[in-house]
Amino acid sequence: MNRQPHRTDESFEDDAVWKLLAASPPATASPRFGSDTVRMARLAGQPRPWWKRLTAAAPLAGLAAASAAVTLAMTGLLRDHPAAPAEQAGFSEIQEIAETEILLSAVDHLDRFSDGELVSLIGF
Repeated sequence: MNRQPHRTDESFEDDAVWKLLAASPPATASPRFGSDTVRMARLAGQPRPWWKRLTAAAPLAGLAAASAAVTLAMTGLLRDHPAAPAEQAGFSEIQEIAETEILLSAVDHLDRFSDGELVSLIGF
């Protein structure tokens, strides 16, 4: 069995990596490093409040889809009735409110939406 002999401490000091590390400037922390680290640790361990979970993008997208489905279903059912335009105005208000909520959610969480989704939400 051919084994390499163990390196001695002197051979570690002759290594090129150690020479580069010795020549590099020391890293210094900012004065607020400790307080920033403690604050980040506290915030990472806290669950999101219930009201923020309700206003997240996923529940609002479900609300918009459900509103659209109800609107389409009622539009199909109300075509035969003469009072359809007056009742349809209420559904368009619901649709407008749902779209506004989705836009507000998109503003709060831009990183969760792709460019195509944002353009379709704006309506271009």
